[in-house]
Amino acid sequence: MAEEYRIYFNTKSLDDALLKTYVTPQIVKETSAYVESIALSYGVVASDIRTPPTTPVTMLATYYAYFTAALRKASYSVGKEADKDSFHLKMRTYKELLDDLLSQLSKESFTGDIVSKKRKFPATMPISRN
Repeated sequence: MAEEYRIYFNTKSLDDALLKTYVTPQIVKETSAYVESIALSYGVVASDIRTPPTTPVTMLATYYAYFTAALRKASYSVGKEADKDSFHLKMRTYKELLDDLLSQLSKESFTGDIVSKKRKFPATMPISRN
């Protein structure tokens, strides 16, 4: 019997030309567990994650899938050769994106309970032709 897990991003719309073919079903499964563990750290159980997932959750899943795929394909060269390894460079890029996104997440990112605020502009003025 196949184990069931939730997919938090559209696997058919992956757009990284180098990595999209390396995002395997195993990576998708690990991504699901990763997203749910991050949600749990905010006190959100997997069943409370909004369906469809919010944009930050989708981005988190996508970045993690790309990061994991690049991590598994990187050759871990040393010295000058490290900058020639495309997978290593992609891994570093997605790690930075993941770290940045993780610093912005909150409980509401998973539940979708974000309340929109009315924007206030500092000044308005009429525009007319002379």
